[in-house]
Amino acid sequence: MTQGHPEGIDIENDLNVSEADSSAAGQGDGDTPDEQKVSWLELFFDLIFVVGFDQLAKRLGTSPSAENMGIFLLMFTAVWWAWAGNTTFAGRYGNDGRAYRWGTVVQLVSMSMIALSLRGDVQDTGALFAVAFAFNRAVLVVMYLAVLRQAPDAVHFVRPTAIGFGAAALLWLASALFVHTPGILLGFWVAALAVDILTPILIRSRSLEALPHQGHLPERVGLLQIIALGAIVTEVVNGGRQQDLSLTFLAPALFAILTSVALWRLYFDQPRLLPILSAHHDSRVGALLVWLYGHLPFTLGIIMLGVGLGHGISQVGEKDAANLQLVAWPLAAVFLTLAAQRWNAARLTPHPPLDRSMITLLVGAVVSAALAFSALETQALHAAVFGITGVAALIVATDPGTRRLGVIEEKRGGEEAPL
Repeated sequence: MTQGHPEGIDIENDLNVSEADSSAAGQGDGDTPDEQKVSWLELFFDLIFVVGFDQLAKRLGTSPSAENMGIFLLMFTAVWWAWAGNTTFAGRYGNDGRAYRWGTVVQLVSMSMIALSLRGDVQDTGALFAVAFAFNRAVLVVMYLAVLRQAPDAVHFVRPTAIGFGAAALLWLASALFVHTPGILLGFWVAALAVDILTPILIRSRSLEALPHQGHLPERVGLLQIIALGAIVTEVVNGGRQQDLSLTFLAPALFAILTSVALWRLYFDQPRLLPILSAHHDSRVGALLVWLYGHLPFTLGIIMLGVGLGHGISQVGEKDAANLQLVAWPLAAVFLTLAAQRWNAARLTPHPPLDRSMITLLVGAVVSAALAFSALETQALHAAVFGITGVAALIVATDPGTRRLGVIEEKRGGEEAPL
């Protein structure tokens, strides 16, 4: 173990980018080497989101009303975006620089404050959430500006990025003044998130100067999905605390856990590296952004599905129409997101996008949505959910198209990136 990195996580850069390439990409603060490992600090930072996801799940499970759903979606998007900001910075400029290390430590504190405010009423904790998130974004702005000390040439990308994220931070801070008028408060949150999310899209041509590391970013993204899938198990355990360990409880709990395993297989069977490799080889930054942003609805769907499955276990034997919706629609969204990710990757290759796996994912989305119009109780619903995800995972895993895309991905990873 060296330089504070865990021995068991080793991310290799298959493209063998030269030092000149890294410098051209704007990697000034802690140049990203050909081999970039996930650090202990990054793992610690990601684990904070275990708490964040758990708090958000409890918020949704306590009151799945339309109003609370809207607040949940805003808060979840903000939490996910805080993770994405830190992760993409590390992918662009490395995780060994002082700016990243100190900035991440400070962001850890802000994320802890954010987690404390996720379950309370907006009028009680909305100001804390807004101020803590504004501080989180301000720290990220400082981290980007610190890059210019060692790489002044990075200003073409860093300056508009800092301006966009800084403007969003000011909107978050201003929203805290309207904590007693929730409508205005939430309007500021929507505006701030819009500025945050649109900034990388509007300056995507400039991001060619600071493309994320080809191995590091997919690894961090994958780690977050494992955390989200683990939240399903957490919700199952929480939902079963008041239940007897009988077959009536154990059967749906087992189906829910097996569902998380099937979703894990479905996610990691997708070609996850092709979009970022395409950005490095062919300057197709749009494909990279579609891939990254597509993980927001996927992670959101997983967390909401976990809430639905856990809530159903807590009420085994009862019919709950609201809970049925909380299972069916998030699962449909997960399938649709996986289909979109597969299409985004396949279109970068000669492989036809509409293969057996794509059809399976689309059918899975339709069948999942159909569950919302059923009257299934917990046992039957959980069995159906596992049946859908399990069959889909088996078909995708055995699809020759999946193997073909994997071969293409491996070959692209072995090519030399253009200077």
